Amino acid sequence: MKPFCCLILILNLLKANAHVPDSLREISLKLKSDTDRVNFFYNHGFHNRAINPQLSFNCAKLAEEYAQQTRLPYYIAKANNLLGILYYRKYDLAKALSYHKKALSLRALLDDKKGIALSEVNLGNIYTDLKHYELAEQAYLKALQTNNDLNDQQQAGNCLLNLGVLNTELKNYNAARNYFEQAIRNAAKRYDYELQAMGLNNLAEVNLATGAADEAIANCMNSLKMKELMDNEMEMADSYLTMANALFVKKEVKEALACLSIADSIIVRFDYTAAHLISLKLKADYYQKAGNFEIAFVNLKEYNQLKDSLANIEQNLKLNTSFAEDFANNKTVNERAFSFPYIYLNILIVALILVVLFIFKPYQ
Repeated sequence: MKPFCCLILILNLLKANAHVPDSLREISLKLKSDTDRVNFFYNHGFHNRAINPQLSFNCAKLAEEYAQQTRLPYYIAKANNLLGILYYRKYDLAKALSYHKKALSLRALLDDKKGIALSEVNLGNIYTDLKHYELAEQAYLKALQTNNDLNDQQQAGNCLLNLGVLNTELKNYNAARNYFEQAIRNAAKRYDYELQAMGLNNLAEVNLATGAADEAIANCMNSLKMKELMDNEMEMADSYLTMANALFVKKEVKEALACLSIADSIIVRFDYTAAHLISLKLKADYYQKAGNFEIAFVNLKEYNQLKDSLANIEQNLKLNTSFAEDFANNKTVNERAFSFPYIYLNILIVALILVVLFIFKPYQ
């Protein structure tokens, strides 16, 4: 009897663990309205977007279906926004773009300014990745204007940072400098140390690109102060690496190597791979110019190996975050929620146990 009882227990545990989306559906059916169900599945989908992409996608599609049932543009836009985020994380930019455009058009219809600003930022990110830089800049500028109209200075600061990064990539250094300086002033007024630190570090990169090494060092020092206030030791490595680069430009080699050494100690302590890549490239360039080709080659080789490894990891992540799109438009929520009939299997097993006991019962 014990093996049979254990089997039944295991089957019930499998049922409990195998159909998390089904349990969420059961909870959602107890909610008062379809709008509540949209919010319910949206929240679950958003919170699981990184740790469980398939569950997040399933929730997003259920949010989309319930949103369509409400026929309310606000909720349809909300579901489209989540699907756009998920496809962007999957790096399916075409679908991400389509969903965010739908969300934007619905939010524009409602004059939902906060939603419009968020959609414009999402579109700006996609256009940047697609290298449609003019469209990206237009989207970020629209988001900036809308956030200024709403007096949402936090989101406005983020838009200024995005515009600075975009113009740095385009080598429009004067425009990039202007945006970063605005972002830093915006952050300083709100005591937003994180945005200040990012703006200062990005501004230092622009300084370097335009040959202003002293300004780059000063901005790195200020960035370090912000990171100390935040107790953000890991990202101090970025500032030390930028400062080392500026010091190499000034031919202050001893000071540059000291900054590199501090950066490397932070990199090792936090296993900061992205910064490690920059450090290896800096050392390879320095030792090559110094005529120490053997050490330069070792650093360059490690740099290329790490770069290739990161590219492979990124590719695998894209593959692993793909999700099955098994939601047909002509099916209802309940039709899609097929699950293995464990209850009937349990009944069958119990019946078999009773039959066996009846056949082989001991005679009195």
